[in-house]
Amino acid sequence: MKGRLQGLLSPVLFAVAVWLLADSVLAAGIAFLCSLFGLVVRTGVLATRHARMGTPLGPWNVTVADSDDAVRFAGTHMETRRGWRSLGGYVETAAGFVLLTPAPYLLVVHYLPKRAMGRDDTDRLRGILDRHLPRRGGRPPEH
Repeated sequence: MKGRLQGLLSPVLFAVAVWLLADSVLAAGIAFLCSLFGLVVRTGVLATRHARMGTPLGPWNVTVADSDDAVRFAGTHMETRRGWRSLGGYVETAAGFVLLTPAPYLLVVHYLPKRAMGRDDTDRLRGILDRHLPRRGGRPPEH
């Protein structure tokens, strides 16, 4: 929640500056809405660019362990490992599990799609994640 409020800080400051300089509430409102629209478009462009960066890497195998060596991602050309301490939590969606960096940023580290797992594997992964990481965003979705 804090990160979302910080994201609104620049549009609000921009709108206040326009209001003070133009002495018009209408102009400030339009400036605020335009800057919010710009943030939404920028976020979409960055997400698309980020998704494209992973495309040439090819398929990945993911191993989630109940030990200190939490998550291992192995692809054709590289391998990465993340310990539980380097993760700040996770969010479960209907389509998969989203691993996040620690607070205050909570950026996406990796995405684990449920389509790559069976129901038992999904339940087992949820149990491991619950033991090691705080769940962000409430209860898991219904199957």
